[in-house]
Amino acid sequence: APNPTLCAKLGASAMAFDQRVFVSFNPFNVYVSQADVKPACVLRESNVVPVLRSKGLINDDEVRECKMNMNTWAFVGDLNDTPQLSCVYKSQDAQNEFLSNPKLGIGEDYLDDDREKFTSTGKIIKGGGTEAQRELVKTKPLPGFD
Repeated sequence: APNPTLCAKLGASAMAFDQRVFVSFNPFNVYVSQADVKPACVLRESNVVPVLRSKGLINDDEVRECKMNMNTWAFVGDLNDTPQLSCVYKSQDAQNEFLSNPKLGIGEDYLDDDREKFTSTGKIIKGGGTEAQRELVKTKPLPGFD
């Protein structure tokens, strides 16, 4: 992470993905660029003002505006050498499925028998699954694919 000591003490190391999505309208298509991944740091809310304000990187209006619309700040690059700052929102939907249960969510194994014990995965696979999954549903109804 940039400024690793400061980030470990006052926030969390992160990765920033810079990516562009282009949408054409006639005909309708979606094009996605390859992501540019950079080391980053997300500061805890309580540490934003003392750290960024003291370095003259944000002013009082920016602090107020970010608190009203988002909730904290993240940065890419060294804080002492023109970092790229972003006001960021902490998603309440964020979950580390690698630690909780990697079988839940997008990409889950639709043939896995233990899915029946879950009432909801909290995520919906776009379009109700693949064509093969929809064909299988015709012979054996699966939870979430009806």
